[in-house]
Amino acid sequence: MDPCIQVRFHGEVCNMVDAINICNLSFSYGKRDVLKGINLSIGSGEFVGIAGPVGSGKSTLLLVMNGVIPNMIRGNFKGAVTACGMDIKTSKVSEISQKIGIVLQDPNSQIFSLRVGDEVAFALENRKLPKGQIERRVDKYLKLFGLHSMKDDDPNNLSEGQKQKLAIASTLAMEPEVILLDEPSSSLDSSSAIKLYKILRALNRKGITIIVVEHDTELLVENVRRVLVLKGSTIKLDGPPEKILSSPKIEKYGLKVPCMFKSTARSSR
Repeated sequence: MDPCIQVRFHGEVCNMVDAINICNLSFSYGKRDVLKGINLSIGSGEFVGIAGPVGSGKSTLLLVMNGVIPNMIRGNFKGAVTACGMDIKTSKVSEISQKIGIVLQDPNSQIFSLRVGDEVAFALENRKLPKGQIERRVDKYLKLFGLHSMKDDDPNNLSEGQKQKLAIASTLAMEPEVILLDEPSSSLDSSSAIKLYKILRALNRKGITIIVVEHDTELLVENVRRVLVLKGSTIKLDGPPEKILSSPKIEKYGLKVPCMFKSTARSSR
C-alpha cells in the first residue's frame, strides 16, 4: 500500500487504498464514550479478528465500518472513516452495503422473511439481479451451510444455530468486497464454527476482506492474520495472532491464551 495516496475528509487525512480507514474516530452516546481516538487501517484482502471484553466497543466499531453509525444510529461522532473508498458520512448506507456486508450478533434482528430461501434472495432482488442468478446464489449458499432442505421452511422454526447460519448465508450471497461478522460462532457448535471459518478462509483467499469480532481465541489464532484487542473504547493491541495471543497480558483484557501458547505464557510470567 502506498501511504501517500490520501484524501482529506472533514479535515482528516485518510488512506484511500485501504478497505477500511479510520482516522481519529471518537463516538459517544451522551456522556458515555463508546470509542475513543481510534486510528485504524485495514487493507484489502486482510483477515482481521477483533477481541476484547464486553462493552469495549467491538460491535460499535463494526457498525461504524458499514455506515450504520452515524447515519442510522445517532450520537456524538468525530473523525473520518472511509469504507471501500466511500466517506461514510456522505454515502448512503444502501450504497455502502453494496460493498460491505454485515452479520449481526443476534440473527433474530437480521431475519424477517417468511421462507428461508426468500431471506437469502431478499437483498439480491433489491439489487435487481437476474432471476436465474438469484436462484443460483440462493441454492449455492444454502447448500454451503446445510440449509437447502429447509429452503421452504419458516425461519422462525429454525434453531438459533440454524438462524445464525442463515444470516451468514444471506450476507455471503451478496458477495460483498468486505464481510463484517459480529460473534458469528456464538450460536454454533464446534464443528459448525470450524466449518464457518473454513468458508471464510476460502473467501479471503479469493481477495475478500474479512473482519470478525470473536471471543474464541482458539478460532482467532487458527484463522485470522491480524488481531486487534479493544478495551476501554480504545485499541490496546494490534498485530499477528501468534504475537498478540501468546502473551499472558491478554488475560487482563478478559481473553484466554489459546492452548497452543499456554506453556509459553506460563514460562513468561
